Amino acid sequence: MPISLFLTGANGYLGRHLAELLDPREFARIVCLVRNTTPPRPNIETVVAELSEPHRYSEALSRCDTVIHLAAATGKLPRKEYFRVNEEGTRCLVDACRKAGVKQFLHVSTIAVQFKDIRNYHYADSKRAAERIVTASGMAWCIVRPTMIFGKGAPVLEGLTRLASAPVVPVFGDGRALVQPVFVDDLARMLLEIVRQGAFDGQILEAGGPCAMAIQDLLGTIRRVLLNKPARFLHLPARPIAALLALSEKVLLPLMPLTAGQLATFTNDGSAPQNSLGEQWKVNPKSVEEVLGSLAHELRRA
Repeated sequence: MPISLFLTGANGYLGRHLAELLDPREFARIVCLVRNTTPPRPNIETVVAELSEPHRYSEALSRCDTVIHLAAATGKLPRKEYFRVNEEGTRCLVDACRKAGVKQFLHVSTIAVQFKDIRNYHYADSKRAAERIVTASGMAWCIVRPTMIFGKGAPVLEGLTRLASAPVVPVFGDGRALVQPVFVDDLARMLLEIVRQGAFDGQILEAGGPCAMAIQDLLGTIRRVLLNKPARFLHLPARPIAALLALSEKVLLPLMPLTAGQLATFTNDGSAPQNSLGEQWKVNPKSVEEVLGSLAHELRRA
């Protein structure tokens, strides 16, 4: 029996890529929840609402049996906004799903929930809270924890490229923390394959690219491939800077180039040792070099 799919965050970075893969001929219904009136692609059913407004989307949700939950607050925001959207928004959605009789729930979290230190990383803390809501939902569920997501226009890649573009590249801490970037299209294909296979058996899957590397090596690779320049690094003390940033966020958050939470990437391993993008999900993941190489080619043509 064809699946009826409800996708939140359909206009977000990952959501747009996933929406492009969805074939209406494969599904009985596809409904996308968005925050503005622009559909993720033409001729696809959309509902304009916040997660906290189930009265606006409950009727559409009642016609779906499977949810892919991508909507989240990201970027530089006050702590309360992360929890309003990522925790309370997920709670509203899960409650609406139970009332609507939704059977399957795929929740996209973040590898940062397993960082050892997230004291100032409100995004990761709120996503950890959202995971607890999903696991206690009573629905058949699957949680995917992506590593940093790369691709054209990826916010995290744009931020790292700005760092790598500095005359002397700043590295917070010793630069040895592991990262394992995943290509956005590879991650989208994995999510779609989970739905196709009905893999909603309470798994928590870590999703990264084909290889892990130290974050200093990643910055050096970005500088070499995208900018065609060698890198010189300046190591800065991560913990004192994070403490200073945490204090500054109370009044200067909109003006800050990065937050205390974002520094957690430099001090915590963000790799996916149980990488799930392989044969089981029919994905042949691109390496960092391949992703950056394709982007460099586009930059040279522009």
